Amino acid sequence: MERFSSPIGYAKYQNLVINQQDKYFLKQNRLDSFESLWTSKSGTIIKNIKPRSVTCIKIGLQDRVRRLYLKRHKTEFIPVRSFLCFLGLKKSVSQGMLEFENICAFRKKGIPTVHPVAAGEKRIRFFRTKSFLLTEDFHPYISLEYLLKTNPDFLKGSAGQIRREILIQSLSSLAKRMHKSGFNHRDFNATHILLDYTTKSDEPALALFDLQRVEKHSVLRLRWKIKSLARLNYSLPETVFTEQDRLNLLLFYNGRKTPAMMDRLQWFWIQKKTERIRRHTEKKTEGKFKSD
Repeated sequence: MERFSSPIGYAKYQNLVINQQDKYFLKQNRLDSFESLWTSKSGTIIKNIKPRSVTCIKIGLQDRVRRLYLKRHKTEFIPVRSFLCFLGLKKSVSQGMLEFENICAFRKKGIPTVHPVAAGEKRIRFFRTKSFLLTEDFHPYISLEYLLKTNPDFLKGSAGQIRREILIQSLSSLAKRMHKSGFNHRDFNATHILLDYTTKSDEPALALFDLQRVEKHSVLRLRWKIKSLARLNYSLPETVFTEQDRLNLLLFYNGRKTPAMMDRLQWFWIQKKTERIRRHTEKKTEGKFKSD
């Protein structure tokens, strides 16, 4: 869909950037300033943790209701980013603005993402800032994680096997395209990959969201393939995806039907990285239960 892949034109204001498509909409609803969005009391809080909160806001617009997500980043300490910004190596220092910039950068390369409405940042003191990102609900897309939880049978059986192969090929193609464009989503997993099967085709439209953690033009980009495919591999349940499905993630990325020596070596690295992710996740989860 063009709404998820076209380049973003935006206007800059003090402490705020607004998608040109949404300029009149925000003004009409008196949400066209940093303070009006930051202090907004409307909506339902769907996430509230120490560093940030996410609020779902529904706004009626003639014959339809727009569902927006306001991600507020609470006061953060940003000495390194402030210094890089001072040197001209970064445009923005806050998480909210950085994610808006990442979305725009992905869209400029034609990589589908969520629809960004606005973002803002405000310095509290020299090394402290607060910020937000406002995006629109990505309907009719759903996350791969949600599909696997609510309808795993969709990818099982003889018909599901065909869908799995097409999906694996599409995911590998998306990862390769992202890397060739100079980006690496550091959370490239089932949670942050969006799918749209509403065309009734077995080939889904794909998009990405939650672009806070993005590497760009890194000297370590040769490792991007291993890291991305390992994160994705870890997030795919063994009850749905076979060992061959997982190997195909790499083979399709490399443009091969059968593994050569280098493919086998890379697959070994991916498996090792997957296991490290597993151990790290289990350790974090165990620590969380102990603290609770």
